[in-house]
Amino acid sequence: MSDPAQPATGDHVVRAMTTDGGFRIIAAVTTDTVRDALAAQHRADELGLRLGELITAAVLLRETTQPARRVQLLWRDRRGGALVADALPDGANRGLVNPGSDQEVSPRGDHLLQVDYTLPNGALHQATVGIPDGEDMSSALMRYLHQSEQILSMTGVVALPGPQGVRLVGGYVIQLLPEATREVIDTMTDHVGNLEPFPHLLEARAATPRALIAALMGDLPYQELAASALRFGCTCSEVRVMTSILTLPDDEIASMLAGDPLEVRCDACGRQYVITPDALRAFRDARDPGRARA
Repeated sequence: MSDPAQPATGDHVVRAMTTDGGFRIIAAVTTDTVRDALAAQHRADELGLRLGELITAAVLLRETTQPARRVQLLWRDRRGGALVADALPDGANRGLVNPGSDQEVSPRGDHLLQVDYTLPNGALHQATVGIPDGEDMSSALMRYLHQSEQILSMTGVVALPGPQGVRLVGGYVIQLLPEATREVIDTMTDHVGNLEPFPHLLEARAATPRALIAALMGDLPYQELAASALRFGCTCSEVRVMTSILTLPDDEIASMLAGDPLEVRCDACGRQYVITPDALRAFRDARDPGRARA
C-alpha cells in the first residue's frame, strides 16, 4: 500500500485495487489542469465549474475503461449548446465551451451526457444518457457507467470555486468487481456513506489522489496499481491547421495563396498560428507533388 501522505507533484490520477479483488478505485486531482483550461476559455463562472467537472469525469472514465484511449465527453443542453472535454492517453486534457457557436450553454435544466471513444477494432463508441435537471456530474458519471458500460460504481466529482475559477478540483470512481462479497460490499457502502460530503472530504483531508483513496478505502487493504501525471494540453499544430485549410473549396484556397498571412486561433488552447501563403503553398505541394509539377 502506498503512503497516502506521500505528495504527488502537480495533478495526478491514481488507480488502486483492494487486495481481495472486490473493488477498483480511480482518484484524480485536476486543479491545475482545469485552471489552465478555464484560462484558455476565459471562464471563471458557473459554466467554468461544470467544464472543470467534465474534464475530471473524462479523466476518470478514460482510466476506468481503457487508459490508452482518448475519451471525449460532451455535456449538451436542450438547445444544442455544449461543453466538451478531451482526455488524451498521454495525460493531456482540454476543454471547450460551446465550440462553433455563439449561443451560451445553459448550466441548468435537462442535459445529455455524450461519451465518444475509439474501440480496439477502430470502431467509434458513442453513447448518450439523459441527465435530469438538478443532477450533478457525480450522478451523471455513475448513470453513464451503469447504463452504457454495465459498471456498478460509486462516484464523486467536484470543482470548488476560487482563484482563477477554481481552488480545488477532483474526483473518484469506486468500481464494484465480480469478486466482491456481500459482506465487503456492505462494509464499503457503509463506510463511504458515512464520510463527510465529498467537497468537504476533498478540501479537508484528501487533496491528493493517494490521500483520497486512503480516505475512501478506510480499513480495507488495497494495492496501488498505477499513477500518472495530468496536465492541460492540446492536439492542435500548424500541420493540423494547414490540413484543415486545404479541405476548403479550391477558390477559397487560391484566394488565401494570393492574399496576406492568415491568423488562426485554436479554440481549445488559445494558441495563435500565422500561416503565410508561401508556407501553405509548400505544404500543399508536398502533400500533392503532382499539383506542384503542373
